[in-house]
Amino acid sequence: IVLQALLKPRGRVNWKRAVELLDSMQELKIVPPTVLFNRVIAACAKARELEAASDVFYKMKAQNVAPDTVTYNSLISAAANTGRSNAALRLFEMCEEDTGADIITYTNTIRACARGNMSKKSIQLLQDAKEKNMPLDAFIYTATIDACAKARKYEDALNLLSDMKKNNVLPNEYTYSSAITACGNCGQWKKALELLDTMKESDMKVSTIAYNAVISALSKGAKQNIKSASDTTDPQNLWIKALELLNEMKSKRVWPDLYTYSGVLACCSSGGRFKEALDLIKMMQNGPPRVHPNKIAYTGAISACARSGEWSYALKLFVDMKADRIRSDVVTYNAVATAFSNGGKPDLAFELWKDMVGKGSGQFRAGAENLSPDIITLTTVIGSLDKDSEATGSKAKMDSVFADAVEMQIILPSDSMDTKWEIDLSGMSLPVARAACRFIVKQLDTADPQDLNLITGIGRHHENPKYSSTALREHVKEVLQSDFNPPLLSALAERAPGVVLVEKASIQNWQEKSGIVKE
Repeated sequence: IVLQALLKPRGRVNWKRAVELLDSMQELKIVPPTVLFNRVIAACAKARELEAASDVFYKMKAQNVAPDTVTYNSLISAAANTGRSNAALRLFEMCEEDTGADIITYTNTIRACARGNMSKKSIQLLQDAKEKNMPLDAFIYTATIDACAKARKYEDALNLLSDMKKNNVLPNEYTYSSAITACGNCGQWKKALELLDTMKESDMKVSTIAYNAVISALSKGAKQNIKSASDTTDPQNLWIKALELLNEMKSKRVWPDLYTYSGVLACCSSGGRFKEALDLIKMMQNGPPRVHPNKIAYTGAISACARSGEWSYALKLFVDMKADRIRSDVVTYNAVATAFSNGGKPDLAFELWKDMVGKGSGQFRAGAENLSPDIITLTTVIGSLDKDSEATGSKAKMDSVFADAVEMQIILPSDSMDTKWEIDLSGMSLPVARAACRFIVKQLDTADPQDLNLITGIGRHHENPKYSSTALREHVKEVLQSDFNPPLLSALAERAPGVVLVEKASIQNWQEKSGIVKE
């Protein structure tokens, strides 16, 4: 009676206590019925405790209590909740051999496959259920569409949505949200908007979840637009549509949550709309606690300011973030560094770097975070200093930053080349390659110089308009001449057009004439 009371369907279940009571019954030689075992297993599944659920199952078998399909359904649900797709498939096979699977068995197994990125298996299971004339419902279709969304198979997701209608299964808001997410993950934001319109035309209640899925699709589409466009901001201005959806939600009393605002901020970030981003942050700060800005929201707003070069607003947001006791990550710091770079503040970018490597004044870090810069930080900070390379001390700061990066194994890792006379520069931005050349030459062995091979590849570089279409190998040759006194003469390796060769004689000549690296 106590165990049954503990496992009331609507009550809050303490799965550990339920397992303990089940063990007590065994000690008293009381054999619980299948339904009681099932409830304990279900409680473990809800708590994402697959091992505990499995233990109860084995105890059930040890007491010769026959499991039923509900037992297996709960076990598979536990596997799905913990992302154990292979365990779920094994349990599915056991269920088919033992008691026979029902529609819930198929649905839970498909849920597990979705977590394991097994969309083909999910579709196959749905097809099996259809062939066995099982009563198909929105739940099994939604689980399969969700699997397609996670695998970025939006066409399969849309085909399943059409298949639902053919089989007279009515999609619900979760079905549409999963289909919209599938479209969003593939950058198909137009399809996502079409699905939202279909929901409205069907007089279906559009929830916060569905709106968030569309806004997320817009944010991913905006991000992809930047990657494929030569401009630094989204040319399709998807931020406008995102703001329209946010206003539509409020007008229909569908209350936005933190995910809503973060998605709209991501669109504003891609569009470089810093004013709109600042308004959204203020709105969140003045709203209820559930929508107060978090790390993702603040970083999105800082990125919007960064794209516009509005470094002072970006810095204020960074300060607000710390005042709210929100820990930053390297993505946040990179956004601030980009704001300084685009805003023409290389000295601030340099100070930010020094704080990140633990060698600064602490004005940006304040001891709150324990993180290190990455290759994006390095590229941004050196790029910022390179824009102002003729200013006094800029080259020295570039050298200092690059030396820090090598020390931290961010670049030129010790195991990257067979010898120190063969260095791979391919993939570096032009400013970073410049800093690399200066660093490498400074480290050359004066006692036993050899031919220096700098691997650049033969492709062209399009990232920085300052260099237009300069190829990395030509840029490296220019740096070797302009940044060293006397100039280091170089040529393209005869048998390797993607390698800049500095011959031993040229290095010796440079070393003999004092070997100056221009500051």
